[in-house]
Amino acid sequence: MITVLAWPVWAEDNTIAVSPDGQYVLRNVATGTYLMKDGTTTSDESLASNWRVITNDTIHYGDQEQLYYVHSDEAIMQLNNSGLGWSVKFSPKANMTYVMPSETTEGAFKFRYRYLADTRFLNVEVDDQGGERLTAARTSSPYNDWEFVPTSHPKDYRYRVMSMDRSSGNTKYSIAYRSHDPKGNEVWLSGWMAVPTDGEGGASQADHLLFSTHYTLYKSSDWPSVSDPIDSYSFKFSTNKPVMVEPDYYGCGITEQYDHPYCAADIMAEESVDMLLIAHDLLRDLHQMDCSSGDYPTYGIGSSQGASIILACQRYVENSPKISDAERRAINWVRTCACAGCYNPMATLCHYLYINELDVPNVVPSLLMGMVVGYPEIFGDTKAEEYFSESFLEGGIFEKIRSHQYSSEEISDFIRKACGATMSSMLSEQALDMNSDISQKLLKAMGQSNLTRDWNPKADIKLYYHPDDKVVPHLNFISFVNGMKDRCQGKLETQQTTLNVHVLACADFFARIIFGAYKE
Repeated sequence: MITVLAWPVWAEDNTIAVSPDGQYVLRNVATGTYLMKDGTTTSDESLASNWRVITNDTIHYGDQEQLYYVHSDEAIMQLNNSGLGWSVKFSPKANMTYVMPSETTEGAFKFRYRYLADTRFLNVEVDDQGGERLTAARTSSPYNDWEFVPTSHPKDYRYRVMSMDRSSGNTKYSIAYRSHDPKGNEVWLSGWMAVPTDGEGGASQADHLLFSTHYTLYKSSDWPSVSDPIDSYSFKFSTNKPVMVEPDYYGCGITEQYDHPYCAADIMAEESVDMLLIAHDLLRDLHQMDCSSGDYPTYGIGSSQGASIILACQRYVENSPKISDAERRAINWVRTCACAGCYNPMATLCHYLYINELDVPNVVPSLLMGMVVGYPEIFGDTKAEEYFSESFLEGGIFEKIRSHQYSSEEISDFIRKACGATMSSMLSEQALDMNSDISQKLLKAMGQSNLTRDWNPKADIKLYYHPDDKVVPHLNFISFVNGMKDRCQGKLETQQTTLNVHVLACADFFARIIFGAYKE
């Protein structure tokens, strides 16, 4: 697994700290010039290319060298020998680069490459007229010593690669990307991408994008950017070989210190589509895949929480004035497949209040926390804690959710032990009074998250459901179909899952997706 270099690199007694967020220029010790991504050098540091470092922390060759990728956001540095001689390249393809401490210059490093028994170093060669060119040198000298220098002109990148795993003809990324939080402030969010390539990390072999929004996750170890998401099987085993894109969401991944706008699907749609558009940038920069003409259509998939978010993403792409015509054409949204989603949060809450006792009580604090953080303009100073009973609060449920140490099943167990799994025992008297001020705020927020109205879908939609689902009430499916059947400009199809338990229905859904159901 390729992981970001987030610790010092030790060069004998010398240390250089390479930050995962850092941008650096590479300065040649002998010439004092800086490396450019087109394979040239410059004496002007302000013109020099900015570089980041990704390292493989599982492959070590003694104490002196380690495998690295040194890259700009458009090229990866490499020496290459295809059997016809050495060349210096800067391309999207990743190859084996070893960084070793220099024995000729204290604190400097050499970039070492090996082809069979032939070892070379990235080198600057100076001719008689003072001209410089990059070469692959056999001998060790100050001309192949390099220093990582923090840049004085950091670039305003839209994304940065946090980790990369290149194996089995696929390249997987964890990326950070620029977006906005629920208050409209700029924030870095995170997500996961997988790209089928030519086996060398270069040109993509995909002909479409599969955009996935994940179901409810609480534990830090489960974020898509941290470990391959479960729905990545849709990529691993798919005969379609798509590029797969999956955001963590605000409040997850690198923003897990904040409350997550759970079920505020319209809020998460914007930040999720931001990642989809930035994925286009990465595909162009590193995999020779230009999505601008719409030749790589997008298919959306999601189950449970992800089902409402993926439909909100489709609505955002089709309707939002924040999406330009050029971006809409590039995305080319063709079809959405969604299973067991909360398409109408208000109807969901009313159903929960009616049945009172819940099989999966963790959804209630998640839902109310999500509304409060998702719509600050509605709630003002009202806090999520005001909606819950004393016994619920004394159980420390919010603290457990915010710790990101427990699964949804564990959170539900904590609630049962603290106050029981009924709405009447979980909620405060004010929250149970639909005429109270805090209840009116909640209902208003839920109305903004309603996906069953104010929209004429252009792309095809297929909904998977089971009428006996006890976690996401069947009322959501009925509400969407009744509200949209005369509005859809594309096809609106439905499919009952074989299994009726919510989790198993979602598993049934993903089994179908793996075998290409999203493209039917």
